[in-house]
Amino acid sequence: MSRIRADRIVDRVATGAPLFPNGAVVTGVATATTFSGALSGNATSATTATTATNAQGLTGTPNITIGNLVGAAATFTGVLTYEDVTNIDSIGIVTARTGIKVLTGGIAVSAGISTFKGAHFDGGLLKEKANIVANRLSDVTGVHVDLENGMTHVYTTDENVGGASLAVNLRVSSSVELMDRLALGETISISIITKPAGAGYIDEFTVDGAAVTEEWNGGTAPAAAAAGGYDLNTIQITRIASTGTENTDLLVQCNNSNFA
Repeated sequence: MSRIRADRIVDRVATGAPLFPNGAVVTGVATATTFSGALSGNATSATTATTATNAQGLTGTPNITIGNLVGAAATFTGVLTYEDVTNIDSIGIVTARTGIKVLTGGIAVSAGISTFKGAHFDGGLLKEKANIVANRLSDVTGVHVDLENGMTHVYTTDENVGGASLAVNLRVSSSVELMDRLALGETISISIITKPAGAGYIDEFTVDGAAVTEEWNGGTAPAAAAAGGYDLNTIQITRIASTGTENTDLLVQCNNSNFA
């Protein structure tokens, strides 16, 4: 076996690189500034540089163009942009440019932002969370209805004489006001179901603790409790102005129906 020891190898005229027409076999690590041919970019090692079948130990910040990437796992610290992805399994937040489609079991959002809390789409049904309270509404401290618990509230215990002529306060929660969540041109619908039992009925609503002028179906608020069954109170609230005052900004339309 012959051995060549040299600090530098050049062509015969010492003006360029030597040629290896039959190739070169390197058993150790080959380090180069660039690779030309099938393999481009910066690499510290490649098992077959001429065909670039397997690149290993890539370091630095090269720009690599490949035809196909196959791996068991990958971690990206920046923004991953790809036009055609078959499956995405994300633990964090997924942001789509125009929409998301789940083809086999789920949801299709054509555009914009959709936020769901307590609503379910199931086999063509739109199911909404109902807040079932094993108590009477009149026993709730402050007679508050917190909308963070849903848009439908059912109180399953008979009202008593202490529940007559109830003024119900509508809010998101004890720390969040409805006015902070309802923008100009937005509307919500609320359902409150109670058992009047000849004693309790709702004839007034406030929003965030502030008085509002209700518009009642039929022209007048209820004046007495039904004998039995369930009362269904529906309230449509639409923000029609943006002065910051509940009574000016909110159109509050109410309806009371008894089912027995």
